[in-house]
Amino acid sequence: MKASTSGRLVSILTGIGIFLLLLIVTRIGSLAFVGGVLAWIVVYLISSKKERDDTLVYDGITRADIAETIKIGRQLTMGMRRAVQRLTQMEIRQEVEDLCRIAESMFEMLKRDPKDIRIVKQFVSHYLEPTNKIINKYAELATIRPMPADAIETLERTEKSLKNIRETFLKQKEKMLSNDVIDLDTEIKVFETLANNITNTSGKNEKDKTYQSKNGV
Repeated sequence: MKASTSGRLVSILTGIGIFLLLLIVTRIGSLAFVGGVLAWIVVYLISSKKERDDTLVYDGITRADIAETIKIGRQLTMGMRRAVQRLTQMEIRQEVEDLCRIAESMFEMLKRDPKDIRIVKQFVSHYLEPTNKIINKYAELATIRPMPADAIETLERTEKSLKNIRETFLKQKEKMLSNDVIDLDTEIKVFETLANNITNTSGKNEKDKTYQSKNGV
Protein backbone atom coordinates (compact mmCIF):
# COMPACT_ATOMS: atom_id res chain seq x y z
CA MET A 1 0.00 0.00 0.00
CA LYS A 2 1.87 3.10 -1.26
CA ALA A 3 1.07 6.77 -0.85
CA SER A 4 1.45 9.33 -3.61
CA THR A 5 4.26 11.88 -3.64
CA SER A 6 2.03 14.48 -1.98
CA GLY A 7 0.95 11.94 0.65
CA ARG A 8 4.55 11.04 1.45
CA LEU A 9 5.51 14.72 1.62
CA VAL A 10 2.67 15.50 4.06
CA SER A 11 3.64 12.55 6.27
CA ILE A 12 7.30 13.60 6.32
CA LEU A 13 6.48 17.22 7.13
CA THR A 14 4.10 16.09 9.88
CA GLY A 15 6.80 13.88 11.36
CA ILE A 16 9.32 16.71 11.30
CA GLY A 17 6.79 19.10 12.85
CA ILE A 18 6.00 16.71 15.72
CA PHE A 19 9.72 16.07 16.23
CA LEU A 20 10.49 19.79 16.53
CA LEU A 21 7.47 20.42 18.77
CA LEU A 22 8.40 17.62 21.18
CA LEU A 23 12.03 18.69 21.14
CA ILE A 24 11.08 22.24 22.14
CA VAL A 25 8.58 21.10 24.79
CA THR A 26 10.47 18.18 26.36
CA ARG A 27 14.07 18.88 25.29
CA ILE A 28 14.55 15.11 25.12
CA GLY A 29 15.95 14.19 21.72
CA SER A 30 15.12 10.48 21.83
CA LEU A 31 11.50 11.11 22.83
CA ALA A 32 11.10 13.76 20.14
CA PHE A 33 12.58 11.39 17.54
CA VAL A 34 10.23 8.53 18.48
CA GLY A 35 7.22 10.87 18.46
CA GLY A 36 8.20 12.23 15.05
CA VAL A 37 8.61 8.75 13.57
CA LEU A 38 5.26 7.58 14.97
CA ALA A 39 3.52 10.68 13.59
CA TRP A 40 5.10 10.08 10.19
CA ILE A 41 3.97 6.42 10.15
CA VAL A 42 0.40 7.22 11.22
CA VAL A 43 -0.07 9.99 8.64
CA TYR A 44 1.54 7.84 5.94
CA LEU A 45 -0.80 4.90 6.61
CA ILE A 46 -3.90 7.12 6.73
CA SER A 47 -2.90 8.82 3.48
CA SER A 48 -2.18 5.48 1.80
CA LYS A 49 -5.54 4.01 2.83
CA LYS A 50 -7.47 7.08 1.65
CA GLU A 51 -5.74 7.05 -1.73
CA ARG A 52 -6.36 3.32 -2.07
CA ASP A 53 -10.06 3.78 -1.26
CA ASP A 54 -10.29 6.61 -3.81
CA THR A 55 -8.63 4.56 -6.56
CA LEU A 56 -10.94 3.92 -9.52
CA VAL A 57 -11.34 0.21 -10.15
CA TYR A 58 -13.99 0.29 -12.88
CA ASP A 59 -15.97 2.95 -14.76
CA GLY A 60 -16.00 5.62 -12.03
CA ILE A 61 -16.32 3.04 -9.23
CA THR A 62 -13.80 3.23 -6.38
CA ARG A 63 -12.67 0.62 -3.88
CA ALA A 64 -14.59 2.57 -1.25
CA ASP A 65 -17.81 2.14 -3.29
CA ILE A 66 -17.24 -1.60 -3.43
CA ALA A 67 -16.49 -1.81 0.29
CA GLU A 68 -19.56 0.28 1.21
CA THR A 69 -21.88 -1.86 -0.91
CA ILE A 70 -20.56 -5.05 0.69
CA LYS A 71 -20.77 -3.51 4.16
CA ILE A 72 -24.45 -2.61 3.69
CA GLY A 73 -25.20 -6.08 2.34
CA ARG A 74 -23.46 -7.84 5.21
CA GLN A 75 -25.35 -5.72 7.73
CA LEU A 76 -28.60 -6.91 6.16
CA THR A 77 -27.61 -10.60 6.21
CA MET A 78 -26.42 -10.22 9.80
CA GLY A 79 -29.80 -8.72 10.71
CA MET A 80 -31.60 -11.65 9.10
CA ARG A 81 -29.50 -14.15 11.04
CA ARG A 82 -30.14 -12.34 14.31
CA ALA A 83 -33.88 -12.26 13.65
CA VAL A 84 -34.26 -16.02 13.10
CA GLN A 85 -32.22 -16.95 16.17
CA ARG A 86 -35.44 -16.44 18.14
CA LEU A 87 -37.29 -19.02 16.06
CA THR A 88 -37.72 -22.67 17.01
CA GLN A 89 -38.42 -23.84 13.44
CA MET A 90 -35.04 -25.16 12.27
CA GLU A 91 -36.26 -25.48 8.68
CA ILE A 92 -37.01 -21.75 8.48
CA ARG A 93 -33.69 -20.88 10.09
CA GLN A 94 -31.90 -23.05 7.53
CA GLU A 95 -33.74 -21.46 4.61
CA VAL A 96 -32.82 -17.98 5.83
CA GLU A 97 -29.20 -19.09 6.32
CA ASP A 98 -29.23 -20.32 2.72
CA LEU A 99 -30.41 -16.90 1.53
CA CYS A 100 -27.63 -15.22 3.50
CA ARG A 101 -25.00 -17.50 1.99
CA ILE A 102 -26.19 -16.80 -1.55
CA ALA A 103 -25.99 -13.06 -0.87
CA GLU A 104 -22.54 -13.32 0.68
CA SER A 105 -21.25 -15.41 -2.21
CA MET A 106 -22.28 -12.53 -4.47
CA PHE A 107 -20.32 -10.10 -2.30
CA GLU A 108 -17.23 -12.31 -2.66
CA MET A 109 -17.71 -12.37 -6.43
CA LEU A 110 -17.95 -8.57 -6.41
CA LYS A 111 -14.59 -8.35 -4.66
CA ARG A 112 -13.02 -10.32 -7.50
CA ASP A 113 -14.87 -8.53 -10.30
CA PRO A 114 -15.86 -4.87 -9.67
CA LYS A 115 -17.74 -4.77 -12.99
CA ASP A 116 -20.63 -6.48 -11.19
CA ILE A 117 -21.14 -3.49 -8.86
CA ARG A 118 -24.40 -2.38 -10.51
CA ILE A 119 -25.92 -5.86 -10.29
CA VAL A 120 -25.00 -6.16 -6.62
CA LYS A 121 -26.20 -2.65 -5.75
CA GLN A 122 -29.54 -3.39 -7.38
CA PHE A 123 -29.67 -6.77 -5.62
CA VAL A 124 -29.05 -5.15 -2.23
CA SER A 125 -31.61 -2.37 -2.62
CA HIS A 126 -34.33 -4.21 -4.59
CA TYR A 127 -34.14 -7.72 -3.12
CA LEU A 128 -31.95 -8.12 -0.05
CA GLU A 129 -33.26 -5.11 1.86
CA PRO A 130 -36.97 -6.04 1.39
CA THR A 131 -36.13 -9.64 2.33
CA ASN A 132 -34.47 -8.40 5.51
CA LYS A 133 -37.68 -6.55 6.41
CA ILE A 134 -39.82 -9.61 5.65
CA ILE A 135 -37.65 -11.90 7.81
CA ASN A 136 -37.60 -9.46 10.72
CA LYS A 137 -41.39 -8.97 10.57
CA TYR A 138 -41.87 -12.73 10.34
CA ALA A 139 -39.66 -13.39 13.39
CA GLU A 140 -41.44 -10.67 15.34
CA LEU A 141 -44.88 -12.03 14.49
CA ALA A 142 -43.90 -15.67 15.09
CA THR A 143 -42.64 -14.96 18.61
CA ILE A 144 -45.30 -12.54 19.82
CA ARG A 145 -47.60 -13.81 22.56
CA PRO A 146 -50.54 -13.99 22.53
CA MET A 147 -50.44 -14.51 18.78
CA PRO A 148 -52.99 -12.47 16.74
CA ALA A 149 -55.83 -14.47 15.18
CA ASP A 150 -54.77 -13.84 11.58
CA ALA A 151 -51.05 -14.37 12.25
CA ILE A 152 -50.91 -18.06 11.28
CA GLU A 153 -52.10 -17.40 7.73
CA THR A 154 -49.58 -14.57 7.31
CA LEU A 155 -46.75 -16.70 8.69
CA GLU A 156 -47.57 -19.58 6.36
CA ARG A 157 -47.69 -17.28 3.37
CA THR A 158 -44.28 -15.88 4.32
CA GLU A 159 -42.82 -19.38 4.73
CA LYS A 160 -44.01 -20.36 1.26
CA SER A 161 -42.49 -17.21 -0.22
CA LEU A 162 -38.98 -18.13 1.00
CA LYS A 163 -38.49 -20.60 -1.86
CA ASN A 164 -39.48 -17.92 -4.39
CA ILE A 165 -37.09 -15.49 -2.73
CA ARG A 166 -34.31 -18.07 -3.02
CA GLU A 167 -34.99 -18.48 -6.75
CA THR A 168 -34.87 -14.71 -7.18
CA PHE A 169 -31.54 -14.52 -5.34
CA LEU A 170 -30.10 -17.26 -7.55
CA LYS A 171 -31.26 -15.46 -10.71
CA GLN A 172 -29.39 -12.35 -9.59
CA LYS A 173 -26.29 -14.44 -8.94
CA GLU A 174 -26.72 -16.02 -12.37
CA LYS A 175 -26.41 -12.55 -13.92
CA MET A 176 -22.99 -12.21 -12.33
CA LEU A 177 -21.95 -15.66 -13.56
CA SER A 178 -23.17 -14.79 -17.06
CA ASN A 179 -20.93 -11.73 -17.04
CA ASP A 180 -17.99 -13.97 -16.13
CA VAL A 181 -18.81 -16.26 -19.06
CA ILE A 182 -19.02 -13.29 -21.45
CA ASP A 183 -15.69 -11.95 -20.17
CA LEU A 184 -14.03 -15.35 -20.61
CA ASP A 185 -15.48 -15.74 -24.10
CA THR A 186 -14.16 -12.30 -25.05
CA GLU A 187 -10.69 -13.13 -23.75
CA ILE A 188 -10.67 -16.39 -25.71
CA LYS A 189 -11.63 -14.55 -28.92
CA VAL A 190 -8.88 -11.98 -28.34
CA PHE A 191 -6.36 -14.77 -27.76
CA GLU A 192 -7.48 -16.60 -30.91
CA THR A 193 -7.19 -13.41 -32.96
CA LEU A 194 -3.67 -12.74 -31.67
CA ALA A 195 -2.67 -16.36 -32.27
CA ASN A 196 -4.00 -16.24 -35.85
CA ASN A 197 -2.18 -12.97 -36.52
CA ILE A 198 1.09 -14.43 -35.23
CA THR A 199 0.61 -17.60 -37.30
CA ASN A 200 -0.22 -15.63 -40.45
CA THR A 201 2.76 -13.32 -39.96
CA SER A 202 5.08 -16.28 -39.39
CA GLY A 203 3.74 -18.04 -42.49
CA LYS A 204 4.21 -14.93 -44.62
CA ASN A 205 7.81 -14.56 -43.47
CA GLU A 206 8.54 -18.20 -44.37
CA LYS A 207 7.07 -17.69 -47.85
CA ASP A 208 9.17 -14.57 -48.35
CA LYS A 209 12.34 -16.45 -47.35
CA THR A 210 11.49 -19.33 -49.73
CA TYR A 211 10.85 -16.90 -52.58
CA GLN A 212 14.13 -15.11 -51.94
CA SER A 213 16.06 -18.42 -51.87
CA LYS A 214 14.59 -19.54 -55.20
CA ASN A 215 15.54 -16.27 -56.83
CA GLY A 216 19.02 -16.23 -55.31
CA VAL A 217 18.34 -13.11 -53.29
